[in-house]
Order: sequence, then C-alpha cells, then structure tokens
Amino acid sequence: MAQEQAEFRQCPTRASGAAPLIAHWIAPGSCLERQRRNYHKCFTCAFRGLSAAERPKAAPLAPLGRVARPAEASI
Repeated sequence: MAQEQAEFRQCPTRASGAAPLIAHWIAPGSCLERQRRNYHKCFTCAFRGLSAAERPKAAPLAPLGRVARPAEASI
C-alpha cells in the first residue's frame, strides 16, 4: 500500500507549503496532463514544470513576521 501511494501526487501541492482547502491524490501522468491543459490549480503547485519522476524540493519556511501589537495607552 505504501508503495502504491508513493506513486501518486497530492493535487495541488502548494510550493509555499500552505495546505490547500481541497486536495486529492492523482497519478503523475494526470498531473502532467493537467499542467499541459493549464488546470486552474497548477500555477501555484510545487510539481509545476517537473517530470513524472522528479520530486519538488522542500517548501521554504515562511518568514517570521513582526507581531502587530496595539499601541500602548499613555496615562
């Protein structure tokens, strides 16, 4: 079972590492076909432009931003 699941890709796999709202598992051939037909989710996918045998690099970590705090009230 693990061998079979490794042959599938999660569509879409966000390049940013963000979890998609709706995703499903597809075969690499289906992934390439969707890319060729400009499927609406492909523009942000980590598999975009990769062959069926290639794997995307690990998603970069999101930069830590400054935490917004309310202005302190002066008394």
